[in-house]
Amino acid sequence: MTPTMAQSRPSRLTSRSAAAWIETLVALVLLLALGVFLARAPLTWGLLLIGGAAGGMLLLRRPTLGLYALAFAVPFGSLRTLSVGGLSANLAQLVLAAFLAAWALQALAYRDLRVGRSRFVLALAAWVGVMALSLLRAQDLPAALTELLKWVQVTLLFLYVAGRVGWGERRWMVVFLLLGGLAQGLLGIYQFLFRVGPRGFLLMGQFMRAYGTFGQPNPYGGYLGLLLPLAYSYALIHWRAWLRPVGRLTLAERLLWPLAAGATAVMTAALIMSWSRGALVGLIAGAGLVLLALARRVWPALLGVGLVLLVTLPLWEPLAPVSYLARLDNTTAYLGQDLALVEIDDDNFAIIERLAHWDAAWQMFSRHPWLGVGIGQYAVEYPAVALPRWQDPLGHAHNYYLHALAETGLLGLAAHLTVLLAAVVMAWRRTRSAGLWPRALGLGALGLLGHLMAHSLVDNLYVQEIYLLIAIILGMLLVPLPSTPDVQAPLASQPAMQSCVNET
Repeated sequence: MTPTMAQSRPSRLTSRSAAAWIETLVALVLLLALGVFLARAPLTWGLLLIGGAAGGMLLLRRPTLGLYALAFAVPFGSLRTLSVGGLSANLAQLVLAAFLAAWALQALAYRDLRVGRSRFVLALAAWVGVMALSLLRAQDLPAALTELLKWVQVTLLFLYVAGRVGWGERRWMVVFLLLGGLAQGLLGIYQFLFRVGPRGFLLMGQFMRAYGTFGQPNPYGGYLGLLLPLAYSYALIHWRAWLRPVGRLTLAERLLWPLAAGATAVMTAALIMSWSRGALVGLIAGAGLVLLALARRVWPALLGVGLVLLVTLPLWEPLAPVSYLARLDNTTAYLGQDLALVEIDDDNFAIIERLAHWDAAWQMFSRHPWLGVGIGQYAVEYPAVALPRWQDPLGHAHNYYLHALAETGLLGLAAHLTVLLAAVVMAWRRTRSAGLWPRALGLGALGLLGHLMAHSLVDNLYVQEIYLLIAIILGMLLVPLPSTPDVQAPLASQPAMQSCVNET
C-alpha cells in the first residue's frame, strides 16, 4: 500500500462517518419536529399526515395503486378541496399529483422509463402541440396553462396505463371503476326519489334531477354514460365464462360479472333520472357503436325485438316517457331563428342559452379561423361576442367541437378529430380480439367514444377530472410491453393473448 493510499483511506472513512452522523442528526430533528407537530396539531391533521405518509410509501412501491384510488377520486373528488396560498385542489387532483410523483421517482430510481407505444400517442401529441401554439394568443395565461395541463395529464396517464399496467391489474382497475360508478348511480337514484337537491332541479313537482357529487345533472349523466359501456360490455361478453369457467377464476374475475350486471342496471336508471338530453343521446350513440361491433350476433336479435315492439305498440305507447323524448325535439326547434327576438320562458331558457353560446363560439372562430382565440380563453373573449341577455360565459360553449374551433381554430379542431378517430380505430381493433377480456374492454372503450362524440355536441365532458377516466380506459386497450410483469388469465386463451399482441 502506497503512502498516498494509506493517507486517503482515513479521510474517506472520516467523510463517510461525518455524512452518516449528519443523516442521523437530520433524521432525529425531523422525527422531533414530527412529534411536536403531532402533539400540538388537531387530530384530523395528524391522521392526514400519518395516512398521507403511509399512502406515499405504498405509492412509491406500487404506483398503480394510485389508479385504483383515482377510480373513486374522479367521481367523489369534489367532496374534499384543499386550499393553500390561494391555490385549491380537489381529491382527484391530489391523488393524480401523488401518483405522477411516485411514478417519476420510481422511474428515476430504477432507470425504468417504459411507456405504452401507439400511434394514438402521436395524435395526442399533435393536439397538445396545437394547443401549445395557441398560447401565443392567450390573454389569460393561467387559464390557458390550466387547460393545457389537463391534456398533458391525459397523455401521461395513457402512457403509464398502456405500458406499465399488466392484465391482472387491469381487471382490478375495471372492478374499481365499476364500483365508483355503482356508488354514484345509487346516490343519484336516492336524490331522484327522495328529492334531495336544489330547488332548480325539481322535476314534475315530485322528483329531483339526479346529479351525484358533480353539482350538475349534465356532467353527472356524462360520467355515467362514459362508464356504462364498460359495464354492459363485460356483462354481455363474460356471462357464459363466469357460469362455466375454463380453469380457476381469480377473485377479480369472480367479482366482475355480477358487479358489471348490477352496475349496468343502476347506472342506466341513474342516467335516465339525471334528465340530461346529452347523456340520453350519448347512451344511444355508445350502444349503437357497440352493437355495430357485435353486428353478426346482435342484428338478428334486434330485428326480432323490433318486430315485437311494433306489434305491441298500442300496449306500451302510453307508458313511453313522452316528456323525456320531447326534450330532444325541443333542442332543434330554435335553430336558424334570431335568438335576440325569441321570447324566453321556463321551457326554452336552457335551449336558447345553449344556442347563444354556440353563436358566440362561431363568432370567435370567424375572427381567428386558424388558431382561434387561444386555449382556455373562451370566457375571456365571450363578452366581446355575446348576444344581448346572455352575458354569462358559463366557462365553455356547450358544444366541444365549436369550443375547440373557437379556442384553437381549424388546426385545433382537425387535431382533436384526429384524436377521436385514432381512438375509435384502436378500440375497434381490440373488439376483433379472440380473448374475452380484450374484446370486452374494446367494446367498452368503443361505447365510451360513441357517448363522448355524441354528448360533446351539446356539452363539454372534459371537466371535473372526467377526462382522467377516459385516459385510463383508452390506456387499458393496449397490451403492456413484454417486460411488464403480468398475471395469466384463465378466461383468455394463449392464442387470444397472442392475437392481442399482434394487433398492437
